[in-house]
This record gives sequence, structure tokens and C-alpha cells, in this order.
Amino acid sequence: MIGEIKANARCLGWGFLLAWVFCAFYSGSMDGSSMVVDAMGGGVARRLAVSVLPVGSAVVSLIVIVAAERRLGPPTNCRALVVAAPLAVAVATPMLFLPVYGFAATPLLFAVSAIFTGAGSALMWVMWGQLYARLPQDAVESCAPASAFVAALLSIATMAVPHGASIALVSIYPLISGVLLWHVWPEVSASASADHASLPADPLPLREAFGSMGRGGFGILAACMFVSIEGSFWASSSADASHAVIIFVVSALFMVVVSVSATAGPRRVSLSFAYRWMCPLMVAGFAAIIVLGAKTGAFAAAGVGIASRFAFCVITQMYFASYAARGAATPVQSYAVGWLFVHVGDLLGLLVSFPLQDAIGASVIEPSGAAAVLIVALVAAVMLALNDETRFLSWETPQSYAGAVCAASAPAAGMDAAVGAGAGASTGAGAAVDIGTVDAAGAAGEAKAGHLVLRPQSVRGAGGEGEGAAGETGVSAPVAVGASPSAISSQSPQPVDFIGQRVALLAREHKLTPRETEVFGLLAHGRSIPYVRDALIISRDTAATHAKHIYAKLDVHSRQELIDLVMSNEL
Repeated sequence: MIGEIKANARCLGWGFLLAWVFCAFYSGSMDGSSMVVDAMGGGVARRLAVSVLPVGSAVVSLIVIVAAERRLGPPTNCRALVVAAPLAVAVATPMLFLPVYGFAATPLLFAVSAIFTGAGSALMWVMWGQLYARLPQDAVESCAPASAFVAALLSIATMAVPHGASIALVSIYPLISGVLLWHVWPEVSASASADHASLPADPLPLREAFGSMGRGGFGILAACMFVSIEGSFWASSSADASHAVIIFVVSALFMVVVSVSATAGPRRVSLSFAYRWMCPLMVAGFAAIIVLGAKTGAFAAAGVGIASRFAFCVITQMYFASYAARGAATPVQSYAVGWLFVHVGDLLGLLVSFPLQDAIGASVIEPSGAAAVLIVALVAAVMLALNDETRFLSWETPQSYAGAVCAASAPAAGMDAAVGAGAGASTGAGAAVDIGTVDAAGAAGEAKAGHLVLRPQSVRGAGGEGEGAAGETGVSAPVAVGASPSAISSQSPQPVDFIGQRVALLAREHKLTPRETEVFGLLAHGRSIPYVRDALIISRDTAATHAKHIYAKLDVHSRQELIDLVMSNEL
């Protein structure tokens, strides 16, 4: 994993965006919102507006981004936006926390700043999402946790500097994130990965885009809402810097544990996995308020809230990438809709927290009573979300994985049957199957007279165009790891049974076990270790061990050498 992080170091720029969010809104290190409210004349309504307006602006911006994609394309198509978005956030951030006393236009100045930060950050969430959706799965699963860890370290460092300096420092974070995005996007967008071969080109209709996640979207919203409410019981300030540092250190360690656990086992990068550890943790946080009292219990609840938010951001960042990679939605829709649910959850949490804390302050309700009610509501929300087995519990269907494994490793005699089982509905004398998308939707068949063509990443080989003689077959070469589309296009077509035959013959020649043969078949098509882990439902360590044994038996030292061996004409 360390090597993967070094190779994708520029992709850690997402961590600077995450650090900006946590420093500006969650850590208490930039405790300037109360002064801004005072400069506006005080009052509950103004206090609520100051907290809600930046989040509300982000919500509106994310909706606009989803709606505009069908007409204008993804945000990264306009390179000016890659510059303008971080610049807008950086310039507007100080205005959120530096009050101008006696200035009549202070409310207007704050509103403009909130709109700029909301819109700019929304664009950055989506543009970084577009980048992550194009990374190989192993790179996503290393860079997302590493970025979150960088964000935690930056947040801790920001708490150690004075208030004015912290505002200047946090304002720089979006600029650094934008610079890294600017430099890494051309390289990533030009590359191709077999793991993410199914990225759809055409956006879903607007209604389908917002409803595509099913109750999974509700699950994201509910989790963020309860995390926001849980954190509101502890009123942090710059005077509590040492306590906040403790919270962030523990949160960073907890995030690492959750990330390692999520990527170690098969099919754990899912919302159901996130809920399985978040729900008990959040219940424990609310219970701490009941058992330990309003002060100590609130501190514990705030720690649970920050730790849950950090780990949840990592899981969702990886989940949205896999959601787009299997063709469920475009990267823009996957990340914009996903982060929209996150922000709406935060917004609802704020709308509940303010009257709740006012009621607790006025002794209308006891903190322990409020915590008990919230525990009941949390459990009910979890039960409702987890009840959606098709869209929430599993992020990939076993049938589609079976099709991928069969298509990758079946010998020549069984190739037609394997592809037919993966496709589920091939017609005519043959069917054209996109091997790059077989993991996402089986192998969607395209009938052609007398042809059976396997096309990696939807790039047609020479044998896949036009009509041919009966029985003529062709297959594109396996996808090289990280190969560009032009490199893939240049590979010459091979007979349809070539890959299957080569895998089977090499496996027999070098005495590979049946499981090693399955892993070999997937690696031969450029699949990553995380993909193998999820396809065969084994742990990451087991998949890596199988790959190590295969490399040793075949006397190769990299995945590219393995692919070259499969494509060679020598046994």
C-alpha cells in the first residue's frame, strides 16, 4: 500500500479539501462564527443562518451540477472551473470567520462568501470524484485513507496556531488541493484501468440520477444527520484546543483501523459495512451523555461524531468510485448525488441541533432525555436503511462477478458457455461482449452474424467490425495495467479462445492450483488485487498471496510481465 500511495501522491490533494472542511466547520479551531453573528446584531435566526447558509449553498450547487451535466458535460471539461473553484473557496473563507463590526453590509458580505465557498467546494468534491472514479481500485483504496489521514494531521496542526493564522492557513488548503488536481487530472483522465472499464458516457435522466442509490442515499443522509446532532452536544471553542486535538488524534487512528478493515476483506467497501460499525459507535456516544453526564458525556459524543465522520468520508469516497466504476451512474452523478446526501444530512442535523440545544439550555429537556430519544430514532433509521438489500447491502451482484471470472479463465472448450452464462442473453450465431464491463453487468451481448468478440474497455479489435465469414472469431488483447486508450487500441486481435487457452495451458504447464488459475485469469485481464478480492470473495492478503505464488511459478515480476506472457506466442 505504501508503494501505491507514493505512486499516486498527487491524488492526496483530496485530503487538503477534507482538511478545509474539518477545520472550517468541525474542529472549533476557527471559532469566529459567534463573532460574525455578534457583528450582525445577534439573535437565534442570524446564528442559524450563519451555520446553514454555507451548507445550503453547497446543496444547491450539487443539484445544479447534476442537472447541468447532460447539457454542459462534467465540470472538468472546463479547465477554468478547476482554477476558479479552489480560488473562490480560498478567497471567501476568511470572510466567514472575520467579522466587520459597524459595517452595514456585513450580512451581505457573509452571504456572498457563503455562496462562494459552498459552490466552490461542491465543484471540488465532484472534480476530485471524477478523478477517483478513474483510478484503479487499488489506488482508490490506498489514496482515500491516506488523504483522510493527511486531513487529520493538517487539522491538528491548524489547532496549534493562533486564530488569525489558522484562518490564513485554512484558506490555503483549497488552493493546494486545486493545484494538485490541476496537475494530476490530465494524466489520470488519459489513462485507462480494467477495474474501471464501465464508466458510462451518458448521464442518467435527472430523476433516475437522484433515485439511483435507493435507500442507500437515505442511509448516507441519516448517518450524517445523526453525526451532526451528536457533535452539537459539545460546544467546542478555541479554549478547548487540547481537547479537540485529543479527539482528532483518536479519530485519525480510528479511521485507519476502519480503512484497513474495509479493504482487507471482500466487498466491504459498502454502505452496509459503514453502518455496521457506525451505528453501535453512535449509540455509544449518545449513551455516554446519559451515563457520564452533560459535560464528560458530551465530550465523548463529540469524539464519536468526529471519528465517525472521518471514517465515513473515507468509506463513501471509495464507495462512490466503485458505484461509478460499475456503470451505475456517471462519476459526476455518483459523487454529486452522494455528497448531496451528505450535505443534506448535515443541513438537517443543523436544523435539529439549534432548537434542541436551545431547549436544553432553557431546561425544557434534559440532555439525557434528548440522547435517549435520539438513540431510538437512530436505530429506526438504521433498520429502514438496511432493509434495502438490493441497493444498500451489496454493491455488486455475485452473478456479474461469476461472469467476469468465467470469461477471464475459462478454457477454450468452455469459452462459449462461460460467456453465454455471463451475458445471460446473447443472440444469433455469436455475441459481442465487452470484457471490461462484464464485472458490472454480466456481459451485455451484442449480436453479430458469425462473430464472438471480446472488447476490453469497449475498444473494438479489428475482428469486431462488420460482417465476416461464419465461424470467424476475434478477441482484443488483455488490458495492460494503467494503459492508455491509444495503447489498448493498438493491440492486435487474437482468436476468441486465445486468452482462455493461454491461461489454461500456462496453468497446467506451471502446475497452478484451481484457485490460482482463477486469480491468474483475472490478472491476465489487467484486474487489480482489490478486484480479485471482491470477485472471488477472499481477503486481500489471500488474493495477494495467490498472486505472489503465480508470479513465482510463472517466473514473472509484475502484472505487466504476466500479461505479456499470456499474449506471447511461446509456451
